[in-house]
Amino acid sequence: MDKAKQQYLIWKNNANWLPMFDWNVKFFGAHLQQVENNWEMPIESHIGFEVNLILKGCQETVMEKNRYLLQAGDIILIPPGFKHANRCISREGMTYFTAHFNVDDPLFRQEMIKNSKILFPSETEENGKLRKVLDDWVEMARQPREYTTTDRFRLQATLFELFGILSQFVCPAKDQNQDQNESIPPTSVQYAKAIAEAIKASFNPYSPMDEETLENKFRIEDIISSLGISSGYGLEVFRKVFGMSPRQYLSDLKLHEAKVLIAQPDLPLKKIASLLGYSHLSHFSRQFKRWTGMSPLQYRQSKKAALY
Repeated sequence: MDKAKQQYLIWKNNANWLPMFDWNVKFFGAHLQQVENNWEMPIESHIGFEVNLILKGCQETVMEKNRYLLQAGDIILIPPGFKHANRCISREGMTYFTAHFNVDDPLFRQEMIKNSKILFPSETEENGKLRKVLDDWVEMARQPREYTTTDRFRLQATLFELFGILSQFVCPAKDQNQDQNESIPPTSVQYAKAIAEAIKASFNPYSPMDEETLENKFRIEDIISSLGISSGYGLEVFRKVFGMSPRQYLSDLKLHEAKVLIAQPDLPLKKIASLLGYSHLSHFSRQFKRWTGMSPLQYRQSKKAALY
């Protein structure tokens, strides 16, 4: 080994390195809302996390057969893929704040789903830490305006602060990375992440295509095969990392996008069906009702009613 290379290795081994990361972070949006008694949202699930902060009144949340009663100041964190329904149960109505977000680090998602707390009652230490972050968003929501690039960076900075707090709740007294790497081999995590990225890359609702083309494009087996691994192994590692099958992951992507599009009152439902790859509105309506128990029109009307 020549002297220059030897000096380089000595320098590299003696340096204090910060870890490298390459995450895709998504903030799906948030809103502050006042609703009347008996207001409710139908059973739904999301590909990302949902956090609810009750500012006034009481909310009942039913999630995976568990019932949670939230008073003013309480916070509930709903993990990805968990079916849930929210309902106002206070006579005077309710004011709440909710935000939806995600990060594509599979290990973080897995540990949050397995170990994270769901309910953070008011006046607890953990609730106080979360309130410092959420109150920043609430204050922004109280002052609606045309948001600037500076505002969006502020939102993202606050989101990373929230992720840091949540990760402490998962494993506060242990080396989290070490435990995660022991539970799932890094290669498996990379394969699962590659499958997820391929699914997201293929699904583009703003490039309309017919149902047959869409179905052919979303052959999960072909996506897995392109990575040079067997279909069985790919399905196994994906389910282990993300807690769901690739097809369920795709279904959740489509459902989330459908809800976002339906919430735009001036966008015709027929156009939404086309954007999502359905050649007929009736086909899309049947599928949406399987997902939510409501037709697209009923869902749009429920969202509109919640605003008043």
